[in-house]
Amino acid sequence: MEIVFWVGAGLVGYAYVGYPALLWLWACLTPAPPPAGDITPRVSIIVAAYNEAGYIEDKLRNALAQDYPREALEVIAVSDGSDDGTADIARGIDDDRLRVIELPRGGKARALNAALAAASGEIVVFTDANVFFDPDAVRRLAGHFAAPDCGAVTGLVELVAMESSEPLGEGAYMRYERFLQEREARIATMIGTDGALFAARRALLGPLPPEIILDDFWIAARIADQGYAVRYDHRARGFEWVPAAVAQEFRRKVRIAAGGFQVLPHLGFLRHPLRRPTLSLFFVSHKLLRWLAPFPLLALFISSALLANQPLYLAAFCAQLAFYLLAGLGATARRARRFTLVYTPYYFAALNAALLVGLLRYLGGRQSALWRRVSR
Repeated sequence: MEIVFWVGAGLVGYAYVGYPALLWLWACLTPAPPPAGDITPRVSIIVAAYNEAGYIEDKLRNALAQDYPREALEVIAVSDGSDDGTADIARGIDDDRLRVIELPRGGKARALNAALAAASGEIVVFTDANVFFDPDAVRRLAGHFAAPDCGAVTGLVELVAMESSEPLGEGAYMRYERFLQEREARIATMIGTDGALFAARRALLGPLPPEIILDDFWIAARIADQGYAVRYDHRARGFEWVPAAVAQEFRRKVRIAAGGFQVLPHLGFLRHPLRRPTLSLFFVSHKLLRWLAPFPLLALFISSALLANQPLYLAAFCAQLAFYLLAGLGATARRARRFTLVYTPYYFAALNAALLVGLLRYLGGRQSALWRRVSR
């Protein structure tokens, strides 16, 4: 039990504290990648949407208003079986740079494949219907492709909470993610992207498997696996409206977790980790250990309970018990979530519960590739 305890503590501690510290030190010793160039290759902005009537017009007008040469920009909107008039609203925008594709319901991967087949841009920018860019966002993303080793680049999307009595836990989580991403990109390459705002070389993008759930992670991982870098630029900015309630985000987190496990068998660098050691280290440390964190967390709790006749393990058990009791308070008492002492354990526990549910749904083959809107 002592071995179980210390292995569990080591895995959790490394995933959440040790790896960020390692990245910070490593990045301090690594020269910064070359700055973005001043180039404007032809760009195709792709917006895949399902029942986004409330956002689609503003989104497409925002994309078309980018500070980018008119002749080098096109926008492709794909409606994946929307039944709320999304496609009709999009077709109502009079701009010869806009192309609207209407498909029967088939999932986001199929919608993206249809858009990629129609895209004429050397660079493809992927985004969501509720994400709005700063005027220079596309220009900043495109500039990175002046470096021949750059295969993709992701921007910074600020999350804006809708009216809610809860803090925005997702915002704090994304700040933590961006800390890791910035340093991974400085050292070698990011291991994922922000699917709300990222660009990729069209030549590196093959068709997405129709059943794929996590399309942005699939694309980034495949590009990195080909030896290209995935960069990060905090100056390419946008914002996204999100619900602050953890309960509303839980379903999305389950889907993301199931999609992450689904991609695992397709990652070539995991089959031959010594060929791409840095990429493999980043993936295992940043993604895999946190996806599997519910198991060492459970082992840590059970082993400390069984060893509670010793002072050290008793203290560890009591600390964990208090943490999970606070999480339970957050789950049952909405008003208590306003306090950081309650909200942090609540959000952490909900996130790890979603990872576990996502794994079970993936193993059971019960996670559909079709996506549904989170209420906004």
